[in-house]
Amino acid sequence: IKNNMKGAVNISDYFYGAKTLFIIPLYQRKYAWQQKHCVRLFEDLKKIHTEGLLSHFFGSIVAIKASEVEDDLLIIDGQQRITTISLLILAAINAVANGDMEAGDEDIEEVKKNYLYAIRRRIDRNIKLRPIEGDMEAYDELFTNNSENFIKNTGITSNYELFYELIKVSGLTFQNLIAAIEKLEIIDIRLESKDNPQLIFESLNSCGKDLEEADKVRNYLLMSLSAKEQEDYYHAYWSKIEKLTDGEPTMFIRDYLTIKKGTISNIEDLYFDFKTFDEETHTERKNLLEDMLKYAKFYRQILKGETGNTRIDRKLKQIANIESLVHLPYILSFFNYATENYVSEDEKYEVLDTIENYWARRIICNYPANALQKMFATLHNDIMKIYKRHHDRGKELLLTYSHILKYVLLKKQGTVSFPNDNDVKSAFPTRQIYRIPSSYKFFLFERMENENSPEANDTIVKKMKDGTFTIEHIMPQTLTPQWKEELGDNWQEIYDTYLHTFANLTLTGFNTSYSNHSFQEKKEGYIDRKGNKINGFKNSAFCLSNYLKQCSKWTLDEIKEREKILLENFLQLWPMITTDYVPLEKEYELVSFDDDEYELSWRQIIGYRYRDEHHAVLNWVEMIVQVCKLIYNENPTTMTYLATKNNWVHDSEAKGRSKIAEKCYVHTSCSTNTKRNILNYLFKECGIPSSVLEFELVPLVDKVTDSEEE
Repeated sequence: IKNNMKGAVNISDYFYGAKTLFIIPLYQRKYAWQQKHCVRLFEDLKKIHTEGLLSHFFGSIVAIKASEVEDDLLIIDGQQRITTISLLILAAINAVANGDMEAGDEDIEEVKKNYLYAIRRRIDRNIKLRPIEGDMEAYDELFTNNSENFIKNTGITSNYELFYELIKVSGLTFQNLIAAIEKLEIIDIRLESKDNPQLIFESLNSCGKDLEEADKVRNYLLMSLSAKEQEDYYHAYWSKIEKLTDGEPTMFIRDYLTIKKGTISNIEDLYFDFKTFDEETHTERKNLLEDMLKYAKFYRQILKGETGNTRIDRKLKQIANIESLVHLPYILSFFNYATENYVSEDEKYEVLDTIENYWARRIICNYPANALQKMFATLHNDIMKIYKRHHDRGKELLLTYSHILKYVLLKKQGTVSFPNDNDVKSAFPTRQIYRIPSSYKFFLFERMENENSPEANDTIVKKMKDGTFTIEHIMPQTLTPQWKEELGDNWQEIYDTYLHTFANLTLTGFNTSYSNHSFQEKKEGYIDRKGNKINGFKNSAFCLSNYLKQCSKWTLDEIKEREKILLENFLQLWPMITTDYVPLEKEYELVSFDDDEYELSWRQIIGYRYRDEHHAVLNWVEMIVQVCKLIYNENPTTMTYLATKNNWVHDSEAKGRSKIAEKCYVHTSCSTNTKRNILNYLFKECGIPSSVLEFELVPLVDKVTDSEEE
């Protein structure tokens, strides 16, 4: 950049140029300077005036010539500053015209020509600044000085109006203001066509304070293209991706990357992870954007329930009520697979129903949701591995996808396991449903109320959110003496155990809280203090209250009976999944390395697969040494650097270490699970997805101590 950096120049020198237009490239985001920043700038200008400062630094502007012929500049970085100064000067010119600002001796026409127009350009629109679509219309309208026609709800107009108001109360003359603006200095960075605008952009935005990660990804995707391609691709792909994601593409891009890489990016690393992914895959820009657009369409269908199939859309909306996004990478992968392989609507429904079932059972059993992120990131690949295994062994797999999905889920262990009926039956009676996150509550109550009825009320969640429908405790949260008497001697125990459980909760839409009224009153209704008739459970249209209509009292017996009914309903709605898939007879069990829940101790390793290449080994030490050598071959620099940190990998020989390469030794005198931790650490540091490694295991004949297992 050095040769092209003109150094600090006055902003006036930057604006002068009767033929130069400032063009904001299409891939830039809309003008978005916040009002507090405008206020700060105006305060600075007043200070320059009152304190007689000679100069004030105003940041840098990075530009590149738009064409070889014209003097026009494409503003790579700095559009916010250029636009803001233009708005301020325009507000001042209009304020003078309207009598809201004194002019002093300044030649207003001269300022107008120098800052706002490219007067020597023979074109229809010779206004100097050319913002992106949407912003341009709002900007041009300001030149009419007719506030009735201004385009409202844009940053351009609101910041202009703010400046106008600040000018009116400032006491500055036009001459004072322009003199202060002339003291602003910028760093003028001019790129030549051979420069890489992307690298400069990155160095300017490395702290990431200004741009969303998605903005950086967009700039990265469009910057390297010609002006014509930028415009074409922006309209054909990027603007559509933004629309499909409701203007918030960052999370979508993260899920897209998860699908492609099998690992989950931190939001703050998203841009650099995307760039690395792109540099590794060398996909044509057009093909990459096409692929992203395809997935963005699936993303929309999944989140909004917009596939066009009533049954599937309803199921997607039900799953969306959980308000978790961890399963999105999996469902996106599945939708893509289903489209490419003409999967039937019934089969699609079965897959979604299985995912909902998995969620519902896990919520009831209080299994942690954060454990699912990694599981869902690789779930589709786990299923595809089974298809591939059959293909490789020449054994055709005739079962549908959903059977394989269920098989894979049923094999999961530990924190990602699929709760069976016994797990549900033991958790259901005492699970504190009232205390779980609202979205889980809304999801469960909607499904338990509507079940799969064609007459279902699809507004339940919306009405629970806005308070039209509320969750009612049958035995109240505050017990009156009458309630204690009805519950009997062990009222305290019943209260502590069952207050917030499903059996003691129902839905009501009677816009009231029955609070601690007696069961009789809650059931039959009553007249409140203001003389209003309050309907009881017997008038309720909710199926969840049906059992209550036949009860004359509410004691432990009734609670246990309703618990039984609700549990049966739950298990009918989400029955235990089964699969017809029988794994190929195998000499060994193939276990994915990133299946954290799999117990490796007490298993003998006979081989492993790394990036689908088979390697035979005699023990765990041999495996870790070989895998470390494979990692070293891919990332010698990182591995050498890690060895200097002396954390499991070392740069010197010692007892209990095995040589990987010169100045690189791995710690191998440790338990099998520690070996797993070492590999996890190396995969993470070297940016390798852990799913590239699989173990071929057989049970050990005799259990030996873990550390001697080698």
